[in-house]
Amino acid sequence: MKIFFSSILLFFAIFIKPESIEIDGILDEPEWKNAFSINEFYQTSPFNLKKSKDETVAYIFSNKDGIYVGFINKQSNASMMSKKTLRDEMTSLSDKNSVNIDFDGEGNKAYILAINLGDSYFDAIKIKTGDFKTDWDGDWIAKTKRYDGYWVSEFYLPWNLVLMNQPRGNKRKIKYSVARYRAKEQIWVASSGSTASRPDFFEKLDSLEIANYTKSRLNFFPYVSSNQNSITKFNDNKIGAEIFYSSGTGTQINATFNPDFGQAESDDVVINFSAQETFYSEKRAFFNENQSLFNINNYDRYSVMNTRRIGSAPSYDCEEENDSFECEDVKKNYSDIDYAIRYTQKKGKTELGFFTAQEHDESFSIGRNFYTIRSRTDFGDKTLGYMMTHVDDDFNNSTATVNVIDYVSVKSDQLTYFTDLLFSEKNDDSKFGYRSQFNFQPSNFSFISGSVLYFDKDFQLNDFGYLRRADWIHVGLGGGSKKIDFQENSAIDQFEFGFDLNYDSDTGGNSNPLRFDNKNAIIFKDTSKLKFEFGIETSGKNTTITRKNPDFPFVKIKKKKNITLDFEAINYKFWTYDWRISFEQGDKYNSWDSNGYKREFYKIAGSYFPNDNLKINLQYRVRKENEWLIWSEDNKFGLYDSQQDTVSVGLNWFNGNKHEVRLKSQFVALQADNPRSLVSDKQGYLYDSNESLKPFTQGVVSFQIRYKYEIVPLSYIYLVYSKGGSNFEEDENYSKSEIFNQPWNNPSDEVYSIKFRLKY
Repeated sequence: MKIFFSSILLFFAIFIKPESIEIDGILDEPEWKNAFSINEFYQTSPFNLKKSKDETVAYIFSNKDGIYVGFINKQSNASMMSKKTLRDEMTSLSDKNSVNIDFDGEGNKAYILAINLGDSYFDAIKIKTGDFKTDWDGDWIAKTKRYDGYWVSEFYLPWNLVLMNQPRGNKRKIKYSVARYRAKEQIWVASSGSTASRPDFFEKLDSLEIANYTKSRLNFFPYVSSNQNSITKFNDNKIGAEIFYSSGTGTQINATFNPDFGQAESDDVVINFSAQETFYSEKRAFFNENQSLFNINNYDRYSVMNTRRIGSAPSYDCEEENDSFECEDVKKNYSDIDYAIRYTQKKGKTELGFFTAQEHDESFSIGRNFYTIRSRTDFGDKTLGYMMTHVDDDFNNSTATVNVIDYVSVKSDQLTYFTDLLFSEKNDDSKFGYRSQFNFQPSNFSFISGSVLYFDKDFQLNDFGYLRRADWIHVGLGGGSKKIDFQENSAIDQFEFGFDLNYDSDTGGNSNPLRFDNKNAIIFKDTSKLKFEFGIETSGKNTTITRKNPDFPFVKIKKKKNITLDFEAINYKFWTYDWRISFEQGDKYNSWDSNGYKREFYKIAGSYFPNDNLKINLQYRVRKENEWLIWSEDNKFGLYDSQQDTVSVGLNWFNGNKHEVRLKSQFVALQADNPRSLVSDKQGYLYDSNESLKPFTQGVVSFQIRYKYEIVPLSYIYLVYSKGGSNFEEDENYSKSEIFNQPWNNPSDEVYSIKFRLKY
């Protein structure tokens, strides 16, 4: 610890360069008088395109330092709402202003920046392929201020905020939309009449020519951290740094050396007995910065580059080690990272990128090396890209390479096509994947989308990416419409109708159940919402449950139907709530004494916000299943009656704009009773088995409390306490409270962390 605290003395000076325009929520500089102004807005949520004029006025101008955007929002003092939130937390409890800007005006990528009346930030990236990433945290500044009868927001976007193409001459053509959220009415209005969630978002952005400048940036972020695990007795003191360089002319370099991510947000607890891997989003700041060029994905089905692979658990083979006991003792569930470097360049219509990362060699294991190259060129209404990922895994003596060609064609502001061609090669075994999709918007109040996916058996994407399943054919069609023309005295403001039809199979033609889902939502004029959904699954084959066993490739399952109701209440003065109930029922099996699958799900959640600086979230979920089928090995299965209870408690507290405390916790108790053993034959039919099975329980806990102090923007002190564990027991008659308490009283990890990260 002496080394740790003495290292802090290395970081004693922070320099802040004042800008010519003071960002204070007071638009009193002379530049604002000559700024370009926008005073016509259209309601985009609930979507009806109702026009408003002069209720909101936005201003835009640029100078040598960057782009400035200001808002004047007319509003009664009593209706102003200014609850503080975490960064990137979009709630309905605060008034907001938002700037959506495509700096190059090409319709490929837009940055969404927002501030609420509590001075909390939100920023995200929207790209033409449909991806929407809230993980990016940009180096921009904004401020709000209340007045009598209106409030003001002021944004400063430095020229080196993002990677931009440099146009010829001293003018830049941007595309933009400015927006406002009224929390009391829960209404969004936007100057373009569209939002990032709509297919016509890029086509509806307005154009504006502004003065262009270049500005380079070099930021150095040294850090020092200490992590102590009271359970494993593992202590880790680190010194490292991050470097961010932007030339101002289209080149950026980001690097991190010996990074520490002890302050990162904990993941949600998921108990997963299925064949599909759970996907966890990236929460480490470095791997989200300037990363959008490398994002090629399709919803939660696949992602070509999944940076959560970097630093994941090392590989071990303790049975082959001379000291197998020591090997078992030093096993880690994560790998340290020596370095990661990202280079991106934009010139003309082409973007280029390179990424590499190297894991540290752990005791009894060898770190992996990761590489990515990426290019993307815009041809007007078409975009063509190429990406390659490569992983060297010396411990397992393997290499894995994936090549991808991605293509986007914008036929009109109503129709867009997407195509990905994927080629994987691992240890000289080559496989192919394909995705084709269209999004069509016949009118402002309707949409249709369709997609086709194909992945060869043993397609290898998961060394660096994520693939929900290989050996997969998928055909999907979905659509929806909105009705807004309700009578003035009606309680309903908007009705939304949607449907999804999905067919899946393996590449051998073994069909999964055909699924049809009908999704409906009523938005009431008092801002409450009611959703009701219906679903049907035909009988079919589960082709993943046996983990691709060649002798028993599938299990036949029966038809199911389900119904779900979901309600979100209005925001009362200090609290709100929501609930969900869902029921599913399946037909009986004829090959054994079956009563049919049944599932019940209940959720009740609420938030309490007594003032602008405190919000407490509580949630309780119950999931009950009869004839819950779990694979054990080969063609053997267990059938259980189960109940899973989940309690979630969260708290966000703020003291001004400098101090932030966040509590995130989840407690899960799973009880699986009335075990029954089944086996399947080669035709996929299930039969009773004489094999003995025991009931089991599993408890999981994840608890994290984090204090963050902002020294200056992007310079922080973190204090973090984390505790977590899992407990699995067979044939024990534990009560629900005992299952909750076991992993808390006997955790696998209890970590105390402190970290200083400074910006130079």
